[in-house]
Amino acid sequence: MLFHLPLPAWTRDRRLFLLVAAVHVYLGGGHIFGILGDHATGMDLWTDIWKGLGAWSAAYYFVALAGRPATPTK
Repeated sequence: MLFHLPLPAWTRDRRLFLLVAAVHVYLGGGHIFGILGDHATGMDLWTDIWKGLGAWSAAYYFVALAGRPATPTK
C-alpha cells in the first residue's frame, strides 16, 4: 500500500533540503566543538557527542534527499 502525505510542492524542493542540511551542519558543529571546551565533562560531554553526531547524520540524510531525482508531476 502506497500512502503519501499531501504536502505542498515547496516541501520537496532541493533548495529546502540543502538549507535544512546546512542548518544541521551548523548546529551539529556547535556541539562537536563544544566537546573541546572546559565544560565537556560527564553528561554534558555525552549530550554534545550525541547531539552533534545526530545533527550531522541528519544533514547527510537531507543532502541525500536533495540529490535524489525529482519526482515527475502529474
